Amino acid sequence: MLRRIAIFIVAVAAVTILLVLMRALNERWREAQLVAIEDAVEPDKHLADLPDLDPTSWVRQYRPEASAGGYNLILYKRRVPMIIDMNSRIVHMWPEVRANQRIRLNRDGTLVVIGTDNLIKEYDWEGKLRWFYRLPIEDDFPHHDVIRLGNGNYLVLARHQETRTDFLQEVNRKGRVVWEWRSIDHVDDFPTWDREARHPTHLNSIHELPANRWFDGGDERFRPGNILVSARNLNTIFIIDKRSTEVVWQYSRGLDYQHEATMMEKGEPGAGRILLFNNGRHDLYDYRRTLVQEIDPISGEVEWEYGSRFFFSSIVGTVQKLPGANFLIASSRGGRVFEITPVGEIVWEWVPPYFPMRPERVPYDHCPQLAALPWPADTKVPEQENRRPFVDVGLYRFSLTKDFVIQTVAGRSRRLVRTDNECRELLIPPGAAMQVEFGIDEERLDGRWVEARFRLTVDDGSGPPEALIDRSLTAESKSLWWKSNLRLGQFAYKRVTMCISTEAQGGMEDPLEVVAWEIPLITSRVQRPFQGKLEILTEQERRLREQQLKALGYVQ
Repeated sequence: MLRRIAIFIVAVAAVTILLVLMRALNERWREAQLVAIEDAVEPDKHLADLPDLDPTSWVRQYRPEASAGGYNLILYKRRVPMIIDMNSRIVHMWPEVRANQRIRLNRDGTLVVIGTDNLIKEYDWEGKLRWFYRLPIEDDFPHHDVIRLGNGNYLVLARHQETRTDFLQEVNRKGRVVWEWRSIDHVDDFPTWDREARHPTHLNSIHELPANRWFDGGDERFRPGNILVSARNLNTIFIIDKRSTEVVWQYSRGLDYQHEATMMEKGEPGAGRILLFNNGRHDLYDYRRTLVQEIDPISGEVEWEYGSRFFFSSIVGTVQKLPGANFLIASSRGGRVFEITPVGEIVWEWVPPYFPMRPERVPYDHCPQLAALPWPADTKVPEQENRRPFVDVGLYRFSLTKDFVIQTVAGRSRRLVRTDNECRELLIPPGAAMQVEFGIDEERLDGRWVEARFRLTVDDGSGPPEALIDRSLTAESKSLWWKSNLRLGQFAYKRVTMCISTEAQGGMEDPLEVVAWEIPLITSRVQRPFQGKLEILTEQERRLREQQLKALGYVQ
């Protein structure tokens, strides 16, 4: 008997020692993996300006007495996480971290990011990598959003490449998937699902429902912990029951490529309503209007909305309810971030020299590290006379995302207007200038004769259209490709119709095939927002971003 007890004790001790050794080996392996992952990140020399960066001039206006205040979590040049105060002074940054699309600052001061290497990563305040998660299937990748749930796990939004559909995974600290939801299993739940589409869903935000009056009143669909999702390509927002994985609520009325659906929390004005950023993407060639909306999820009525003639972001964009009554809006493709009151008054406006992606306002005491900092000295920034209302970039871009043809003409790759006769409704900013190029493609001409007339007109409704360009070219012209720089100051703050037209005849079946217009580029010397220069990516970033943009349907 004693012998059996001794054997049992030895066996238990051996198993215990083995488990301890395995745990130690796993910890060492994990630490080695963390180091290897960070070492694999390619250097990007164009971010060498970080130590001397001074973004304080990016604040166009600020009224401290009317603002909700706080710190702003941003992505500098869309990849380096940093925190700025209301005067855009840098409070903290993670200079070695490279993020893509989304960053979140947790209450304990850790930072979770979607990395440029397609990993979900968690860093401490000093920038040391503490945890990571890699999707099980190599070709799948996370995109758009990641959130920490109330139970401490992370919920990841990802794309399944084989089916070109999106899915959600809840992951614990050990990197194990403990809950999953796949859109491909719920095709029949969505009337707007296009079975022929290459990218039928395009989920772009996830949100864990807070405590709310609907559930308190007995409506199980709105149980706290259920997941609110925005599906851009379905023009739908919907709620997933966390326990059953069923779609228990959805809303599509009036939605148009929307983003960032969240439920407003208890104690705030509009508590229980769903707040979202409704892009208005399908209205590209006409009014171009984005709306921020509050929706009653029971009646389906829009209870409040904000829009202005200067506000439009064709893709991306976010809105955040701030403590009190104000809202933080990121018009990402418009080129700015601004805070408004419930009556639509702008009390803070921030315009960086790049498209701002998914900023987030956090309280001064959001985490222990921020709470320990001295209270920032707010300085009022008055809206100066030469800084009249900001016109979002998308309102004066002749062509927007995917609305062009890339082709080599006159020795370089160019973004060309799709047809030779096009009109656009534009809102011209103050201090505007336009660069436009047009002409005959000599390589395609192949020695044949052609004669073409190029015209660009602007109609502001006050009289007959004004011809800014009217030039004829032939195969014998000294120059076959022309570049014009024009001032548009007379059209400032006017909504105009800009048209390009081409007439051609020649010794070929279709003479219009050998002529082209490059997309007219309008800029503002007064506003100076992002003007379209491409970022300098590392090879790793370029490769992964190209993969993601193609998979998400942004490029062909």
